[in-house]
Amino acid sequence: MKHFTILTVLLAMTASTGLARAEQLETRSCEFKVKSPRVSGEASVTLADGKVTKIAVDVFYSSGERGRPGYTCTIDSSRTDDQESKWSEDGDATVITNASPFNANEPDRVKITVGKFVSIDLAETQSLGRCGVGAELPRAIVIPTKTKTCRVWLREP
Repeated sequence: MKHFTILTVLLAMTASTGLARAEQLETRSCEFKVKSPRVSGEASVTLADGKVTKIAVDVFYSSGERGRPGYTCTIDSSRTDDQESKWSEDGDATVITNASPFNANEPDRVKITVGKFVSIDLAETQSLGRCGVGAELPRAIVIPTKTKTCRVWLREP
């Protein structure tokens, strides 16, 4: 009976270890600076087993004048904690749709595609509600794999 109990415990430990596999977390991030207009910022995307679970984007527009503050745009959304957005999959992309956009007549979504690079498509993302006056989100940000400098496409003036 003693051997049977030890064997049962060992089998249970082996089975639970195999089933309780830890998620493989990875965060890809980068920073950027643009001289004209004076814009800087950072972006990060967290992946769990290759699936997007969190996005954070901070964009800062400097006024360029001494003593005058700049303006900031922020996106901070998590698949598990964000009640203000709806997460879905569209082919190989993750789409995050704002549940209560500033302008309900226009789309307000972020599209993230993960491959060799992480592409953050902000073309259909509303800046109002996320940015201070005088600032707006870029059209797109690409997080490369080998460098910590983002590729950024600003919106046309």
